Amino acid sequence: MRKYRRMTWTDRLKIEVLYNSNHTYQFIANALGFAVSSIYTEIKHGLYPHLGAELTRRPLHYSAQIAQDYADAQATAKGVEIKLGHNYAYAKLVAELVSSGCSVDVIVNDLKREGKWTVSTTTLYRYIDKGYIPNVTNKDLPEKSRRKRKHNEVKAARAPKGTSIERRPYEVNHRLTFGHWEMDSVIGRAKGQAESLLVLTERKTRFEIIIRVKEKSSSATVYALDRILPKFPKGTFQSITVDNGSEFQSCYEMEHDRSGTKRLQVYYCHPYTSCERGSNERNNRIIRRYFPKGQSLKRVTQKQCDYVADRINSMPRKILNYHTAKELFEQELAALTATT
Repeated sequence: MRKYRRMTWTDRLKIEVLYNSNHTYQFIANALGFAVSSIYTEIKHGLYPHLGAELTRRPLHYSAQIAQDYADAQATAKGVEIKLGHNYAYAKLVAELVSSGCSVDVIVNDLKREGKWTVSTTTLYRYIDKGYIPNVTNKDLPEKSRRKRKHNEVKAARAPKGTSIERRPYEVNHRLTFGHWEMDSVIGRAKGQAESLLVLTERKTRFEIIIRVKEKSSSATVYALDRILPKFPKGTFQSITVDNGSEFQSCYEMEHDRSGTKRLQVYYCHPYTSCERGSNERNNRIIRRYFPKGQSLKRVTQKQCDYVADRINSMPRKILNYHTAKELFEQELAALTATT
């Protein structure tokens, strides 16, 4: 049974390319994993008259931006019905307690302990923001609502070469299964083309592999994977999550071996979102203790890379309940071997 998921900006970018290339609705639905009816509805919301349409099969083209603007407008028009309703007595009580100096959190928890009806602390802060509580504003509160800072999200200008991280399964996102990796490049000097390390971090065990590559390029990345993957049991590499760097643009070659057999799945992060490869970034900071930023990597050998990787994998980690990545990785490999 297909699980429901919302249309994303990445999906709309792919629809733009496929629809405007005269692919059928059925083809687009199969490519993106949506029902044909969903694709039909989505495209209807993003159509615009195309200049020079008399020369094309489709007088209307699809715009990902127009469709996204429509979806955003629809989202802002929606809203959960407020739980306050006509409970004027509750609103009046909150107003009185706030004026007496009680914080919102104290009011909510006191009412809960007394077995009386109340909304959550977060919801009550929101009601005050919206003016649902009479004669009370944020200025009257002894403690203001703590809101998370919003980070400016950089929207992708084009669809990734492969599958977006938005399609990565729940069990991979939550590190429930073994064999899912993050991959990145660590460079020495910014202009040193031959000064690059390819680093892989297994998400569940945090096991680290560091490979010295001859250059930061897609061909060097594919060559490194061709060398390293056969050294481990089948199932060790099920997926790899990468950023949108130039060295990771050969999606098909990374996913398939030289005979054309698919060996793993590649997921692409959103632009400028290194936090989506958090394990990679954490281990990269440790790698920099041995290979400082700006220092040439030209004379670094694979033996030195293996030494640094072993030091990282032998460190007891709090996040691993003070086990080492090496211990947990070897347990997972033993389990794989036992089932084959």
